[in-house]
Amino acid sequence: MEFVEIFTQMHWIPAILLCGGMVFVIVEAFVPGFGFFGITGSLAIVAGIIVRIVQGLNVTQSLTLILLVLGFFMIAGVFMVYSAQHGVLSLTGLFENKPTLATDFDKTEKELRKLVGKSGRTVGVLNLGGKAKINGKIYDVMSVNSYIESNAHIKVVEIKNHTIMVRKWFE
Repeated sequence: MEFVEIFTQMHWIPAILLCGGMVFVIVEAFVPGFGFFGITGSLAIVAGIIVRIVQGLNVTQSLTLILLVLGFFMIAGVFMVYSAQHGVLSLTGLFENKPTLATDFDKTEKELRKLVGKSGRTVGVLNLGGKAKINGKIYDVMSVNSYIESNAHIKVVEIKNHTIMVRKWFE
C-alpha cells in the first residue's frame, strides 16, 4: 500500500521533475560528454525526490522512491552497455571498437615505395603529420623536418614503417 501511495498522491511538479530528469539523463547517455542534459537531468531528479519527500512521504516511502530511481538507472545502464556491444548503439559511430588507421594503410609497403622521389603539395598544414596530394591522390604523410605550411611543394623522401615521409621541396 505504501508503494502505491508514493505515486498516487504525487503532485504534478515532482512527477514532471522525475520524468523529465530521467529523460534528460537517458539523452545524456547517448550524447558524448557530461553536459547540459546530464547535469540538468540529475538536478531535476534530485529536486523531484526532495519535493516529493517534502509533500509528505515517510522514511520507508522516501527510501523506496530513491531505490526505484537508482534501479531504473541500473537497468538503463545495463541496457546501454548491452546495446553498445550488440544492439543498435554498436552500429553508430558513438561506440567504435575498430582501430583508427590511415586511409592509405591498405597499401602495401611495395606500392608505397613507388612514391619515393615523387612530388606533390600539402593539403593543409603539416605539423609533423598531415595530408598531401601526390600523383592526384591524397595520402597521410609525416614531415621529416617539422612544420610545412599549407599548399607547399613536398617531395617523398622515404617510406618508414608504412609511413610516407616527406620534405619541403623548392622548385
